[in-house]
Amino acid sequence: MSRMSSFRLRATVVAVAASACLLGGAATAGAAPASPAGTAAIAATEMATFTGSGTGGTQSSAITSAANVAFANAQRAGWQRSQCYLRASDVRATGSGWFSAVAEVFCQR
Repeated sequence: MSRMSSFRLRATVVAVAASACLLGGAATAGAAPASPAGTAAIAATEMATFTGSGTGGTQSSAITSAANVAFANAQRAGWQRSQCYLRASDVRATGSGWFSAVAEVFCQR
């Protein structure tokens, strides 16, 4: 192969690759990293836990209040509510007809 035909071939490859990038073809095709043979690609997962406390006249209202505080803490930290769920809650009677609760919210993205 002569030097001139090698240059033309390289210029053609660059032009085709550039036009594919502009159309979105090559950008999406080469986006996934290759994994070693026999293994699956593992995506990084971010997780966090948030707690909240609340009170209420019934057990369920105390838990709802505590869960809302925990979800609000998660949202203030940049999590969407759909990325989180109520993992655990604990409710106790305060002795004066009120209930106190603690809730734990687990988030993952």
